[in-house]
Amino acid sequence: MPRYRIIIHGWNFRLNVEGKWEKMGFYTPRFADASDPLLAEQTALEDFRQSTKYHELTEAALNSEDDPPMLCGEDIEEVRSGTGAGERLAGLALYSESDEQRAEPDAAPTGGP
Repeated sequence: MPRYRIIIHGWNFRLNVEGKWEKMGFYTPRFADASDPLLAEQTALEDFRQSTKYHELTEAALNSEDDPPMLCGEDIEEVRSGTGAGERLAGLALYSESDEQRAEPDAAPTGGP
């Protein structure tokens, strides 16, 4: 059965960072054995949702029911059989969603005198 690497992207986690509540996101790689990439993504997401790390994150998050944290699989690629097996799971690469918005370039001015 093929093995896939899936980058799990989580966002919209309202977390307390250094005494300030802000929306945070993260990336973390995971591996899954599956017959196709879609099934690999679903398997990796479900495994991650069952992890201690995800439970700690959701318990720390202060999201309302109408603004829940989100997860998806990105950059799904087939890898050699056994890749990542037996290795310690990678941590989360966190980022501030407000920093991400500030990093976007401003729209170029149009027209003008």
